[in-house]
Amino acid sequence: MPRVVTSLWIGLLVGAFSIVVPVAIWPGEAKLTAPLFCSSPATEPMVVSDTFHDSEGTSTNYTLYCVGDHGILTNEGFALPMLVMLTAHIVIATTLALLATSFNPRTRPARDGPDREALRSEPNQHVNTEDHFEH
Repeated sequence: MPRVVTSLWIGLLVGAFSIVVPVAIWPGEAKLTAPLFCSSPATEPMVVSDTFHDSEGTSTNYTLYCVGDHGILTNEGFALPMLVMLTAHIVIATTLALLATSFNPRTRPARDGPDREALRSEPNQHVNTEDHFEH
């Protein structure tokens, strides 16, 4: 159970940090969500960035549009595609963390041999040299 909780936390943290990918590095990742949002006749995804300049500075908005033949256009926004991408990132990161911890030899119990916890908990016993060496 602790392995699952640890993997979930890793997935959540990595997923939260991965939000930088669709916003700053590759906004076009929103195109991958097109099968969920674009329906016939507008099935071709397009991500458009709009940059605005005002007294507070410069801001950029990204919007997923679904385009079809003859100028058909639907605005799908960016919030829902972003939530889908965040969820996908969390699921992928959690799965990878689960796989990584399941193959870690330190997390597997010993199959044969003495109990490792029992060996660790025993105090170091003094070894008398007379027991091992003959005079």
